[in-house]
Order: sequence, then C-alpha cells, then structure tokens
Amino acid sequence: MTARKHHIIESSRLFTDIPVKTLSNPDAGIIDKVKESGLVGMGGAGFPTFKKLAFGKGCETVIANGAECEPLLEHNNARMETDAAKVLSGLTLSMRAVGAKRGIVAIKPKNALAVRRLQAVLDAAAEGSADYDIDPDIEIVFLKDRYPAGDERAIVRDVLGTLLPPDAIPSAASAVVMNVESLMRVHNAVVENLAVTTKDITVAGHIEGSGFPDDVSIVVYDVPIGLKVRDVLDALHVHTPTPDEQIMIGGPYMGSLGSLDSEIGETCGGIIIAGPEIPDPGPMGIIVCACGASEERLRAIVEAKGAPLVDVRLCKNACRLPNGRLKCRNPGICPGQAQNIIALKKEGATSVLISHCTDCSNTVMQVAPKLGMRVHHATDAFMRAGDEPIIRAFRKTVKAA
Repeated sequence: MTARKHHIIESSRLFTDIPVKTLSNPDAGIIDKVKESGLVGMGGAGFPTFKKLAFGKGCETVIANGAECEPLLEHNNARMETDAAKVLSGLTLSMRAVGAKRGIVAIKPKNALAVRRLQAVLDAAAEGSADYDIDPDIEIVFLKDRYPAGDERAIVRDVLGTLLPPDAIPSAASAVVMNVESLMRVHNAVVENLAVTTKDITVAGHIEGSGFPDDVSIVVYDVPIGLKVRDVLDALHVHTPTPDEQIMIGGPYMGSLGSLDSEIGETCGGIIIAGPEIPDPGPMGIIVCACGASEERLRAIVEAKGAPLVDVRLCKNACRLPNGRLKCRNPGICPGQAQNIIALKKEGATSVLISHCTDCSNTVMQVAPKLGMRVHHATDAFMRAGDEPIIRAFRKTVKAA
C-alpha cells in the first residue's frame, strides 16, 4: 500500500493564542527536564515519559515507534517528514537518559518521504553537519504494513525478535519503546526548554467545508491542549457534524466516540467524522479482539445497526490479565477464528462484528462468508468516511462502498 495523502497545517494559522511555557531550570538533566515539561506518552497510553525513561535505565535499546498504526492518522508520519532532526535528537537524548547503546526507528517502508528525511539527517550526523547532536548509528528498521504493527510487544517482536508474554513490558527485552511525537517533545523539553502545552492531531473522514477531499487527512501541528473539538473543526471550516454522524477521538481501532465538546488532550491522536452505521436487520454475533475496539463499543455498534445480539465471544488469541485488561498473546498473528464463527452460526447469527487486526480479519473472512455470514468491522464507518479500503483481508483489499 502507498502512504495516505495528508496536508499539514501549523496551528498558528488557525488560532491566535498558542500557549508557550518555558522550563524553570535550563541546566537540569534530561529526565528532570522531561518531568517538568509534563510530557506523557502521546501514542495513546499516556504514561509519564520521565517515569518510562527512569524505569528504562540500563536497557540496551530505545525504539522510536513510527508505525503510525491506526488507519487515517498521519501526524506522526508528518513529523518524521518535516522534523526528522528533532525526532532523532529526542531519540538520542532518550538513549543517553537510559544508557542505551542502540537506537532504532521502526517505520513502514510505504512512508518513503519520512524514511528519506530520517536517512538524510543520519547522513548529516555522520558527517558532523546535523542541526542537533544526533547519534549517527541510529538504525532504520522496516515494519510490515499491517495492524497492529505499532503495538509495543509487536514492535519488540518484529524489531528485536523477542515475543514477550502478554503481561510483560518492553524492558523485559532490554528495550524502551517511545512514540515519535513523544520523542520530538523530549527534544523540545531538553534542547528548547519547552513544557508540553500542545498536541499534534489528525482530522479525517467527512471533512466537508475544509477544502480537502475525504481521502486526505488534515494534520494540525501544535493544537492547544484543552481546546474543544468544535473549536478545531470551526477553525478548519469543517461542517458541523449532523446528529446521525459520529465523532471518533483517536483512531478507528482504539479510539472512543466523542462529541463537539470533547477536549484535545495529551493522548488525543485525531478527530474522525463518519456517517451512521449501515443497518443490518439480521441477528449478529460479536468477537472481541484485544487489539481493537472494546466490547462496550462493539455492543453500541450492534445497537446502532438495529440488529439483535446473539452472543459475545473473545478472539482466540485474547487473554485477560489479573487487572481485567485484555491482551493479545501474539499481536497481529492469528491462530484462527473458525471455532468462534461456527459457534455463532449455530447460535443463529447471520452476521458477525469484529474489531480484529488484519491477520485475524483474514482468518474470519476465510470462514464466515462460506457459512453465509456477513462480516462487519468496528472501523467500517470511519474507513468509508475516509475513502479507504475497509478491513477484511490481509492479501485482498475491499474498496469502501
């Protein structure tokens, strides 16, 4: 697949009051500066970055997560295109904070411009002409273009060759994994003495009024944290969503439904506007995947379709941790879903709703249609809104209808 088209807009073009806060001690160490900046993981988890760096001391490798795993979102890819030097500076600083000897940028080869920009900075660092102090030995490693390539355990597995248990974190493989935007803001804190007051976001889907077609994502740099969704849409001249449209805060897989009054937070990846669910009057079964939408969101989709709910089952690869969270045993690699599909069919389901990764979706498609069952995916409405292929099969793309 080729990279999705995106248009970058600086927040200063949209808003007159962009908050700037400088740090109190410009001579403090890396971790202290990151702590004062208020930086948290901007890839979704929101774990304080200074704690991640402090806990990671002694790890051998720091990996920049440039997977841009969620469909339609493009702001991390955009930052690697326009600010590769700051991203690599942040990676170098993070390596020094934990004492790592190895730095890696994990990225999909389809994001060719970002790869070229990163490599150009690394070449300049090797020649001693880079804008910032950057480790020239940082490696670029390619990921497969599938979901969930950006899962921490998937990255550790695919980059370092170690499959961690579901309850483990990357440090168990002597690694620290950090989101691209988080790394850029490590640079901002340590080199430019800036606290975190803004967030990069992607706006996509039904964006009528913006001047951009639905198949283009709008990347907005440095949106003030605390701003409401309605303020962002108004500034972009995007139409006010109708009552039957949905607003997703984050990506189509793991985001949550929001409203015009939802606020832009430190972990907000995007605003995606989609149309209503396509009705399905037949009885429907649900399979919950640890890598996708929650059971609560899936139940809401079934209700919005007006379909009777037959049963809810767990993906064969999902396991529940003691804290109640679902985790995948091997993210992105499916052992097969035939057992669940056949069971739902016997219970009377004529269709199935899934939230699976690409590989699990592929295994569902190998069975359900042969049994006469329609397949729906939690991302469907948002993929259609963004004029992207709906998630059905790994080797075969289905154009959004």
